[in-house]
Amino acid sequence: RYWTKVGGDVQTWRRSARAKLAELCAWRRPDRAPAVIAETPANAAGGLNRRGVYLSAWPGADLPVDMVWRDDTLWPAPVMICLQGTNAGRHLSWGEARMPPDPIKIAAGADIARQAAAHGYVALCLEQSCFGERRERVLAGRSADPCVDAFHHGLLLGRTLVGDRAGDVSALIDWLETGRGVGLDLDLDRVHVMGNSAGGTTALFAAALDERIGAVIASGCIGSIRETIGARRDSAGQNVIPGILNWLELADVVGLCAPRPVLATSGDRDHIFPFSGVAKVVAEARAVYRAAGAEDRLRAASAAGPHRFYPELAWPAFLALLGAQRPVAGAPTP
Repeated sequence: RYWTKVGGDVQTWRRSARAKLAELCAWRRPDRAPAVIAETPANAAGGLNRRGVYLSAWPGADLPVDMVWRDDTLWPAPVMICLQGTNAGRHLSWGEARMPPDPIKIAAGADIARQAAAHGYVALCLEQSCFGERRERVLAGRSADPCVDAFHHGLLLGRTLVGDRAGDVSALIDWLETGRGVGLDLDLDRVHVMGNSAGGTTALFAAALDERIGAVIASGCIGSIRETIGARRDSAGQNVIPGILNWLELADVVGLCAPRPVLATSGDRDHIFPFSGVAKVVAEARAVYRAAGAEDRLRAASAAGPHRFYPELAWPAFLALLGAQRPVAGAPTP
C-alpha cells in the first residue's frame, strides 16, 4: 500500500495519497478566506518589529497571529510560518518570556521567529490549537494535558488535531493571498514553514497537504508511525490519525512534499524522535524524491543533544537546500 515500498507512478500516487491523507486527518480549508477581526498594538525594539492580528477562520475558533520582521528586511520578503510545539505559546517564537521555564527554552533555540527574521523572512507566529491563548479555559473538569480534551472531542466530530492544525496553516495562507490587512510586501512564491516537536509535525503535514508551501524545516518530529506512537503511548493524541497505517507511513507523508525542499533534524539523544528514526524515514522517502527528480532537496541532519531545535545546525543546512549560501535577504545573523 505504501509507495515507498511498492513504487509506481509518482504523480498518480501523489494525487491519490494526498487525497487519502486529507480524508483520514480531516484536513480542511475555510469556505472563505479569514479576515482580521482585531489587532494588537505594534511593537518595535532592537530593530525587530512585531504586529499582531486575530483572524476569523472557523466557527468558534479565531487564529492569533503575530508578524515579526527586522528593520533591514529586503522587500518583497519571503514568509516563514513559525509553529511552537508543546510549549507556553507563540510568544516564545520572538523571544518573549512569560512563564518560568521560557528563558531556558528561548536559550535552547525556541525563538524561531527571531531567527527567521534574521535571515530575511517575515515570520508569522501562529498560535497552535491547545497552546497559549488557545488553551482550554472553559471546559469543566478539564484534563491536565492541554491537548487531550481537544483531541477526544475532535474525534466526536470526525476531526484530528493534526488535520485541524494543518488546516489553520492553510487558512493563514488563504489570508495572505487576499492581502487584506497584511500591510507588508510579501513574496507569496516563497511561503515556508518550520516547527519543532508538535510544531514540526504540523509543518510537515501542512506541507504534505498544501502545495502552496514551498519548503519545510521539520525538527524533532520524524520517525515511523509504527516505531514511535505505534510502539509507545501518545496519551494526548497529538499525532494520532485513525486508520492511517492502512494506507500511509510517515515516509509517505514526507514524500508528499516532493519536489519541495524538506530539512528533517533531530538530536541524537532526542527521547521522543531520535535521529536514528529520522534517518530511516528520510532514507525511505528519498525514493519518492528520486522519482520526482528532486533527490537533492531532501536532507536529514543530526545534532548532538536532546529534544529541541538546533538553529546552528538547521539554518545553514536549510539555506543550502534552498540554494542560498548566505541569508535569504542579506540580513546579518544575530
